[in-house]
Amino acid sequence: MTEIFVKQLSKRYGYQWVVKDFDSHFQSDKIYGIAGKNGSGKSTLIKMISGYLTPTTGEIQYILDNKRIGVDNIYKYVSLAAPYTDLINEFTLSEMFYFHCKFKKLHKPLTFKEFESVIHLPNQKEKTLQHFSSGMKQKIQLALAILSDTPIILLDEPTSFLDQFNKEWFSELLNNFKHNRIVIIASNDPYDLAICEDVKFVDTAF
Repeated sequence: MTEIFVKQLSKRYGYQWVVKDFDSHFQSDKIYGIAGKNGSGKSTLIKMISGYLTPTTGEIQYILDNKRIGVDNIYKYVSLAAPYTDLINEFTLSEMFYFHCKFKKLHKPLTFKEFESVIHLPNQKEKTLQHFSSGMKQKIQLALAILSDTPIILLDEPTSFLDQFNKEWFSELLNNFKHNRIVIIASNDPYDLAICEDVKFVDTAF
């Protein structure tokens, strides 16, 4: 089992508190939502939980199979897809796939052709990512995050560029690979939040 304990977590930029005294407990086999108004700190929370940002005050404990994982090593156990984590635009789709696989093992071995099938983007192997639409790029990011063999999946505004058909694709893929994992989605989209089994609300910190 994987657990994350968040205790009195706060983040300040200058004199402005973006997140203040956030407490929560996350555990595997569940999809969590983080909702709140624009500017309430949803993305900041995701960044802190991922280890991308250091909290100003508070503590995050990561427990994997009854062993505590230090924040310096948590990146090995996290898959993150967000507007601020971009793909390498100069890479082709196949280059991006193989590059990702060097750093993150997939949940089960996939050939590139199988990956193409998962994302429903056939015959795009040699196309550079800079020529993909925003929705296509988002699908690639989400698929790489969900298919990676990590016990924690963090998703920030995961369906912001997806049409209804691809939102359903995302929901099905996530449900197929959520077992034994913590999934946290930061979003205000009703579709995203409907996927979640437990939604936590954050208020703008003053």
